[in-house]
Amino acid sequence: MSADVKNKLTNYLSTTKNYLDEKLIPFWAERAVEPIYGGFQTNYDRNGNRTDVTEKSFLSQCRSIFTISHAMRLGFDWPNGKETLQQGIDFLLKHFRDEEYDGYYWIVEEDGKPKDVNKIIYGHSFFIYGFSEYALLTGDKKAKNEAIRIFDLLQEKVADKKDEGYFEHFDRYFNIKKARGDIGAHKSLDVHMHLMEAFTTLYELTQEESHKKALIDVINLIFDKMVDPETGTGISMFTSDWKPIANVELDTVWGRDRFDENGKATDITSYGHNIELTWLYLHAQDVLNIPREKSLHRVAPVYEHTYKNGVDWKYGGLYVEGYRNGPPTEKTKEFWQQAEAMVGFLDAYLMTKNEKYLDAFFNIHDFVFNKMINWEQGEWFALLDEKGNLIWDYMGTSWKVFYHTVRGTCQIIKKMESILQS
Repeated sequence: MSADVKNKLTNYLSTTKNYLDEKLIPFWAERAVEPIYGGFQTNYDRNGNRTDVTEKSFLSQCRSIFTISHAMRLGFDWPNGKETLQQGIDFLLKHFRDEEYDGYYWIVEEDGKPKDVNKIIYGHSFFIYGFSEYALLTGDKKAKNEAIRIFDLLQEKVADKKDEGYFEHFDRYFNIKKARGDIGAHKSLDVHMHLMEAFTTLYELTQEESHKKALIDVINLIFDKMVDPETGTGISMFTSDWKPIANVELDTVWGRDRFDENGKATDITSYGHNIELTWLYLHAQDVLNIPREKSLHRVAPVYEHTYKNGVDWKYGGLYVEGYRNGPPTEKTKEFWQQAEAMVGFLDAYLMTKNEKYLDAFFNIHDFVFNKMINWEQGEWFALLDEKGNLIWDYMGTSWKVFYHTVRGTCQIIKKMESILQS
């Protein structure tokens, strides 16, 4: 690495640290705790004011628990962090857990009254992720035991014993639900990737052989069934027996993705999910004590595809998605893809020492810090157009919580430090 690049990286590290400590964490430390009923509230407009939405999603509670625990475990300061986490866990266990049929409800009202009692495995993956991270931070045995218990519940009620993997949508009684009226039971890369990160943290916590096996199995499943071997890019959605299908909008949603009426074609891939998969997979290999160089054949094609096709070298940032063997199809810039790409490209440099991946990192970092961060508040805007103009300007919803922005910024800092120390 040249002296100029090293100096540039040092300056970016300082800028990013200051932003995390002085802007991003303070924004959420002041707002995340819901002061009347407890738990976490993440619905805020561009001015940092509460919106009219009062419900609380299972996903927002679990992601908040994970993110605060993760930041603290990496050594960053979160004001009143442990008290914040404890009240959030208390609210979740009291109001989301289905004492009669097990599992956790999807949405409750602000005061904890059940609103949507479906059992969504996307949320349960983040429960394992969040409670495992919290137990690693605090040593809390009750949190550890509940993470293990929900893992066991997934193996019993959710795992597909015939075709492998995990079903994703269930009613309150753990009957499988169709993805949508005209679409049968499905499986997706998104949910299995999040199960991978959850099982990684659970295994880090427990060192149990059954958790190690589940982690290895889901990794192999992702790369055997869900990643196109020629391009290293992800395929989004499948039938239960692993036939690719159009990526459709689900009756139960957890985000604000934009869908075509008939779903997105099977040859469209998400640049953000692809690059996110690489660094989460490498972290899993670290926890499994498998040397990273043994994984280069899996991640190198993703780095190259994302670098060539996903990065906007004219206006900056990462596009949302595009064809696996063609140009981008969605040129908007969404917040979470930017965070995951910065982490992934720093890993790409650490793996290859190719400075073009640092160029990609600097490109996206500049776009985020110049266009995407709402500097008056400290959190990121949700969605910008190709040139960086605002489309969605809110700071948070029940789905856009601070998971990607805080986790990503913490990881960016740690990886820049690793590069500068190497």
